Amino acid sequence: MMTTSLRHLLTAAGLTVAAVVVSVAFSTPGTTPFAASLMGAPSETPDTTDGATAAWAERQFRDMTLDEKIAQLFVVRIDGEFQNANTPSYRETVALVEEFGAGGLIFGPGTPMTQIAMANDLQAKAERPLLVAQDTEWGVGMRIDEATSFPPAMAIGATRDASHAYRVGYATAREARALGVHQLYAPVADVNNNPKNPIINVRSFGESPSLVGTMASAFTRGAQRGGTLATVKHFPGHGDTDVDSHINLPILRFDRSRLDSLELMPFRQTLDAGVESVMTGHLALPKIAADSVPATLSRPLTHDLLREELGFDGLVVTDALNMQAVTRTFGVGETAVRVLEAGADLVLMSTNPHAAHQAVRRAVTTGRIDTTEINDSVRRLLEVKQNLNLHEARRVSLDTTRHRVARRSHEVLSHTVARESLTLLANADSLLPLTPPEQHDVLVVTLSDSEYPGTGDTFVDRLRDQPAIKTLDTRRLDPRSDSADVQDHQADASDYDVVVVPSFLRVQAWSGSIGLSDMHHDFLEDLAGTDTPVAFVAFGNPYAPTGLAPAPDAILAAYGSGDASQRAAAQALGGGAGTPGRLPVTIPGVAEKGEGRRLDPVSPREGTPESVGMDGAQLARLDTLLRSAMLDGAFPGAAVAVGRGPALAKLDAYGYHTYDETKPVQTGTQYDLASLTKVVATTTAVMKLYEADSLALDAPVARYLPDFAQNGKEAVTVRQLLAHSSGLKPYLDPDERGPTRAALLDTVMAQPLTYTPGTQATYSGLNAITLMRIVETISGRSFDAFCRAHIFEPLGMDQTGFYDADVTREWVAPTTDTSGTQRQGGVHDPMARDMNGVSGNAGLFSTAADLARFGYMLTHEGRIDGRQFLEPQTIKTFTAQTDVPGSTRALGWDTKSSEGYSSAGEDFSAGSFGHTGYTGTSFWVDPAEDLFFVLLTNRVYPDDTSDQITQVRPRAADIVHRAIEGPPRPLLPGPAPGQ
Repeated sequence: MMTTSLRHLLTAAGLTVAAVVVSVAFSTPGTTPFAASLMGAPSETPDTTDGATAAWAERQFRDMTLDEKIAQLFVVRIDGEFQNANTPSYRETVALVEEFGAGGLIFGPGTPMTQIAMANDLQAKAERPLLVAQDTEWGVGMRIDEATSFPPAMAIGATRDASHAYRVGYATAREARALGVHQLYAPVADVNNNPKNPIINVRSFGESPSLVGTMASAFTRGAQRGGTLATVKHFPGHGDTDVDSHINLPILRFDRSRLDSLELMPFRQTLDAGVESVMTGHLALPKIAADSVPATLSRPLTHDLLREELGFDGLVVTDALNMQAVTRTFGVGETAVRVLEAGADLVLMSTNPHAAHQAVRRAVTTGRIDTTEINDSVRRLLEVKQNLNLHEARRVSLDTTRHRVARRSHEVLSHTVARESLTLLANADSLLPLTPPEQHDVLVVTLSDSEYPGTGDTFVDRLRDQPAIKTLDTRRLDPRSDSADVQDHQADASDYDVVVVPSFLRVQAWSGSIGLSDMHHDFLEDLAGTDTPVAFVAFGNPYAPTGLAPAPDAILAAYGSGDASQRAAAQALGGGAGTPGRLPVTIPGVAEKGEGRRLDPVSPREGTPESVGMDGAQLARLDTLLRSAMLDGAFPGAAVAVGRGPALAKLDAYGYHTYDETKPVQTGTQYDLASLTKVVATTTAVMKLYEADSLALDAPVARYLPDFAQNGKEAVTVRQLLAHSSGLKPYLDPDERGPTRAALLDTVMAQPLTYTPGTQATYSGLNAITLMRIVETISGRSFDAFCRAHIFEPLGMDQTGFYDADVTREWVAPTTDTSGTQRQGGVHDPMARDMNGVSGNAGLFSTAADLARFGYMLTHEGRIDGRQFLEPQTIKTFTAQTDVPGSTRALGWDTKSSEGYSSAGEDFSAGSFGHTGYTGTSFWVDPAEDLFFVLLTNRVYPDDTSDQITQVRPRAADIVHRAIEGPPRPLLPGPAPGQ
């Protein structure tokens, strides 16, 4: 006898569609079949056609006694947490493996290394290799700390992307095999068409049989391509019930035509996809099976329907036999006998394996159970173990675990699914997203069905980081709360601009219910009836807003409650993630299946390099470079931002403010930008006036500043100032600047030309000061006020600005000027200092985080936070290289040099633009790759004698650019579906 997929793979004639699907999923040209191909390189995999290997299962079968055969059918439970070898529970498990001869294990909660240690130990003690299973519906992290957790099935259903289901299955399988697990108790093929279902809920892909079938079969193909047995559950369908089978027996009172048209459809699809294992459910269908017992114990449902009619010849495993749906009616022994009579192969989690074994043996010897059926089950199990190569390699390497579990690519997949599942069900008055320039005082009231005080912390922390959140306070209503808490929180809400209410309602076995408590429900209704806008976020149960009247202004379904879902939801509220999901179920009175209001992401979000098509290991070389430079005395500390496409691939800080190593640099540390002022402030201000038709690039400067026409400068244009081809000299000596800001400006206006304008480019701070004065004259406002109102506030750059006095500010990285004076908040540039800190050439202070928002705007054609800050053509006009002879200058910006040295390194494209600052700062954008790179240092502390920054800048830029592996979309794990 052979398993379904193996039979399909070996049958040369009469292939069904199912066989084609299986063969495509399990074997591609140049690879070995199914799970064995993932145990190692093809050369390491035994040829299953070899006579000796092929005979292993049959030899084992012939050598087994009846008692051994029966014992092989039992799957016993063990936790993967640390247990001393002499702990009674562990010794009991050892005895069940070593003496009783159980054929399988199912691991409960644990940690990676302890699970592997116990799996290897028990495998070594077992006479025959153990088939190890684990419940992994949303990844191995569902049971194992530090392993990857994915959003639940319903979140995948909301994405409508079957490739996500496939890749989640594949990634889960790879991690499971690395932890010694061979059989996944997933996917769930139940159709959750009952909103009151307390035990399936988000474990289902949705309420549409076709959607559930598509996703479940895709997960199956991925899991089995990844080297495990997928186990589809809970046959024949656990979706339409409001009873938890852990507590009572659900009774489904519908007929066969309904079963065929709804519940069975996903199971048929997964069987066609070649699923290797099926789990039967503890639910009765009296109109279909006259015995009225759970399907697990029902021969008409398991043998007649699943085996005979649907033609399934793989492993059938029962649902856990410690559940009261079966224990309430039958004893341990009778339960075991009945499940084997029904047609199951594996007896899962019997509460007393010894008593159950005795009962089964009596049933066989008395003829109640046909020996042939026991033999068939044992052969199926042994052949599965052989196909998994367990007879050759039953133990796993710790090294394998360290490379396969919690891979970065798996994390990226988890976060991608979480973002793409987000489903916006209501958004009155366009409450969401909350984006600059508005600033909001926000109250978060977390509704939780758990007393754990950390529930929702990830969501709160990430929401607090959103740029439009001015202040954020938190409250909680959980099982410990009372009416006084409700009243207090209700009263507090009126003091805030927005109240965000996340609900955490988890599917919990043995609870018998899922949903808002009466206290939570009443609180939400009362809150929604006030004038304060309310945004409700459903983590876990998406049916939570059912029956709320009035309803919250905004309702967001996130489905999962893990960190990935919490991060995604917080990003969506702040505009960093969109809401592309479509509801996979109907929420009565709220939304129909398929609904969802799409919001596009409009703001930068934090992400991993792999989430935007970059190699994290390559990008990590930036850490090494900067730390090495700090050790060499290039600068005491640094902050960087790398942005690509929709996300920040890197936002990091290194070192300290000074070499005494007392104050660490943070991503919010302010740096003196020096000449980056010219592009971030001055050029951008000119661009805003240019777009407002208040300034013409080819107009003479004298049109706006008549006193500039002195000494032959009447024909100098604004464009020439921006291109550094105006003829002005680079800088004013100290004795030229005068005692006041006004005197310095008068000196600039009176400057003679040093060369014919337009004939060459000479970098000059005087150009930027003149441009600053044009901005002030046209706008009628001081330069710093104009920049704050028209640039920094609209862009949400609330940590960016000019300082008008030389006062120490502890959050600023210090610099030291040429006189040896340390400045921390006072501008380093002498000419800007003489301008009271506000100048067009220098004086701006900012952070890596703020400049990342500026970079995002530039790489998104001038858009951010859903608003058009600059027009795309304006950006192109100002960042294109000018035709000034021998110059790389654009308008305000510099461009990548085609030859010789460039602070942008070798790999930034020819269309790149950027700028540097004397204090050790740089900013480069490569539009061709949707990439920007910010590097901030205070290399002029304790002095400016080191010029190592000139080597660090291009090397850092090359590291960043060489991390690009593909388009700015996630690099997801595993082969593409269908390969």
